[in-house]
Amino acid sequence: MKIPTKLDTRRSHRLIQFFLERSKNWSKDGRDFSIYWSTSHMTTTAQIMRLLAVKRGICPDICAIAGAIHDIATMESGKAENHAAKALDYIAPLISEYNASRHASNEALKITEHEIALLEEIIPQHSSKDIVSDNPYVEILKDADALDRYLQGVETKDAEMQRLAGVFDELGSVVEFC
Repeated sequence: MKIPTKLDTRRSHRLIQFFLERSKNWSKDGRDFSIYWSTSHMTTTAQIMRLLAVKRGICPDICAIAGAIHDIATMESGKAENHAAKALDYIAPLISEYNASRHASNEALKITEHEIALLEEIIPQHSSKDIVSDNPYVEILKDADALDRYLQGVETKDAEMQRLAGVFDELGSVVEFC
């Protein structure tokens, strides 16, 4: 197997930077989750997506982008209720603004219409952890979100716990608690 000497992370890193700059203007009041928690979850979910994508043989770049913006509705509105479905209201405008910004200064850094369509397909499904999809991008986002929430100290149960057990098994993890 030929492994590249460097994983291309420019687009996802630039999108995260763009998103973090936008978050400076958001009110901290009345949010369901703090901006700090949300941005931490955004960046760590992107990293978990990259790891699982490499393991599963799918595109780490688009996975990291999806992980970085999967909670965009919560980030933008401050409210978590029905945030996965509401993400459709935010994905294309955010990407359009990103693509027009200095962060996407050349064509190689822009997110394509095809990729936007993929993001709009997978992100709205990420909260339905109990439903198994045929789309590997949908499944990887559900798994990465469950794993990151667990690693962030969020109580995990039911369908999320089943996904978490599957990811631990996939990674060959033996979970022992100190």
